[in-house]
Amino acid sequence: MAGAAGTFAGLMGIAVAGAYICAILSSIPSLGYLAKLTGAAQVAAEKSGPSWREMLTGSGRFMADTGQPAHDGILMVTPRDRQQLQNHFAALDYSLPQAGGSGQMLRAVPRLYLRSLPHDLAGGDSSGERKRDFVSVILPLVLAGNEKIMAERLRVEKFAQQVQSGGDLYAVNKAWLAHLAAEYGLADFDPDNSDWQELLRRVDAVPPSMALAQAALESGWGTSRFAKQGNAVFGQWSWNPGSGLVPAARARNADHEVRRFNQLSESVGAYLRNLNTHDYYDKFRSRRADARERGKTASGLELVKYLDRYSKEGRKYIDEVRGIIETNLLQEMDAARLRPSNAAGLTSS
Repeated sequence: MAGAAGTFAGLMGIAVAGAYICAILSSIPSLGYLAKLTGAAQVAAEKSGPSWREMLTGSGRFMADTGQPAHDGILMVTPRDRQQLQNHFAALDYSLPQAGGSGQMLRAVPRLYLRSLPHDLAGGDSSGERKRDFVSVILPLVLAGNEKIMAERLRVEKFAQQVQSGGDLYAVNKAWLAHLAAEYGLADFDPDNSDWQELLRRVDAVPPSMALAQAALESGWGTSRFAKQGNAVFGQWSWNPGSGLVPAARARNADHEVRRFNQLSESVGAYLRNLNTHDYYDKFRSRRADARERGKTASGLELVKYLDRYSKEGRKYIDEVRGIIETNLLQEMDAARLRPSNAAGLTSS
């Protein structure tokens, strides 16, 4: 009897060890989009309380529940429904920054990255809860995009100072600069002759309050067909047939589509790139740079006035975005930052 018990315990130990080894192997980082988006270290996912039977049987549910690594090596989650989303929030002690709040903890946001919105996001008990859930999902993605941009900016500033001081750059750094400048719409950038200030005007963060308000307006707080079926929360158009979703009210002679994305982080990244590169938003970038030269950070309420060409509604669109920021106190989100990556953890999905 004792021998049988010992054998059984040994098998359980081997199965548990095997399951955790598989979980570790499944999370080995690889290069991909979100690693570029966040610049953050991989976050390991934990499953809350798997039973020994799940690990012994190898049913597949255990590994599915631990989450699958995105092509960046950072584990992302896809909640089945709003209830599971709430479980993630609770496990991470996630609450949004509050008006009048003090202390860094009130502004620290976990690195919780959703691939897509829960199908029943609109099923909250109140409009306030639905809005809070939407902001809680999009905010970490916006902060991650800004974090990546600011890391790039620091490197550009370092290289600019080096060149302007009479130094030279290694070939590998020149190649990196050329690639980055091309991504920001400056394909002919030359470290020795080009305008560093123009590059720095583009490589800069977007106020989270403004991004959140635009996402809310463009996607109906995450309830639009484009958000649900195409992870499109910023309403960006595409003229490449088949790349997006056809608007139901599109004019007969129009050929645009609302661009579709594989995951929410791609939609956020495309939005940030749009504001930082398109000629329509040159005044937006100039006003942001002016504030930075004065040692300040322009707020969403300050910069929203330069979005008149984001929508055909023009000034009306600006007023609507500003109204969303003020009504929902989104200006509080401009002070939010992501928690250090080694302090973040994702629950199972």
